[in-house]
Amino acid sequence: MGLDELEAFLRKKGAAELITEIGTGTATFNTLADAVAVSGSTMSSRLSEGVEREVLTVSHRPTEHGTEKRYALTILGRRVHDWAVQTEFERKVRELRRVRQERETAFEQLVGKINRDMEIRKMVVDVDPLVDEDVDLPEGTSVVQKEPSEEALREAHFERMEESLESITDDQSEGNSE
Repeated sequence: MGLDELEAFLRKKGAAELITEIGTGTATFNTLADAVAVSGSTMSSRLSEGVEREVLTVSHRPTEHGTEKRYALTILGRRVHDWAVQTEFERKVRELRRVRQERETAFEQLVGKINRDMEIRKMVVDVDPLVDEDVDLPEGTSVVQKEPSEEALREAHFERMEESLESITDDQSEGNSE
């Protein structure tokens, strides 16, 4: 394979990351799919292209459920990996994966808070007090609920968000102490 072909392969989405993830060992498709941020079809394409271009080798190992494909680097692939380590590309790939995982965790917390807030709001809206019931009210009392001011609504909203944030930080500090 020529230099231009190798460069073209390495510039494709996920190719260089695959090489750094396989490293000096071997890896399965599932292991690589968890580590490299590309779709399954892109992953499959890159692995096939890597084998075709003699950057990767594939072996079949027996398992209790059949066989599994394991990918390893060829001599050329190991040279690329060595350069990735020497130029700190490998470290950057691992750092990117860590940041991606942190982003996913933060996103899941955001979605959880939104879902919880929406459920609470739904419960408040769904409450239908005193419908079709006779209620004895003292004279001069109104059934119409007084709406809170805009400022009171903002303060209540801010307090709910602050309470939610406190529980997140408490949960995180409990998780870190284990």
